[in-house]
Amino acid sequence: MRYHSHIVTSLCFGAAVAAHTSLSFSVSYTAGIVVGSLLPDIDEPKSYVGRRSMGVSNKVKEAFGHRGMTHSLVVWGIIALVTMWESSSLFAVGFVLGYLFHILEDFFSVQGVPLFWPFTLKRFKIPIYRTGNFIEKALFYAAFALLVYIGAKEQLFFEWWRSLALFR
Repeated sequence: MRYHSHIVTSLCFGAAVAAHTSLSFSVSYTAGIVVGSLLPDIDEPKSYVGRRSMGVSNKVKEAFGHRGMTHSLVVWGIIALVTMWESSSLFAVGFVLGYLFHILEDFFSVQGVPLFWPFTLKRFKIPIYRTGNFIEKALFYAAFALLVYIGAKEQLFFEWWRSLALFR
């Protein structure tokens, strides 16, 4: 999935979570989702985050390959535990969720993800789309429309703007 698709679909999932929990759909929460939704692709030098990683991406890909360690639920669990141990801020919650959403989104790609790395290298998938194809583009627009719908219906956009004004 391309970076803009990861951002929009993750924000859509994040809006749904905020609409059904006590989480605030704030600037901090959404910024965490965006960062978390991009970080797993640090293992691909040509990705949005990889091109900005000052060489770190090359080293990660060399050591673990694309969609390797960074796309594992095991690694996500460790990152989630450390992140939430250090901070229970809305940014941290958004980051952990955004990272998880990225793995979930790539689970539906033809390439799949090694969910249980390092215990197995097997890639798990429900192959619905190939990166950049028509189906991914349709998923992007559907997620965007659903994000707008949820945001308007649940007044999440108002909550977001209010949090910006209050600097939360």
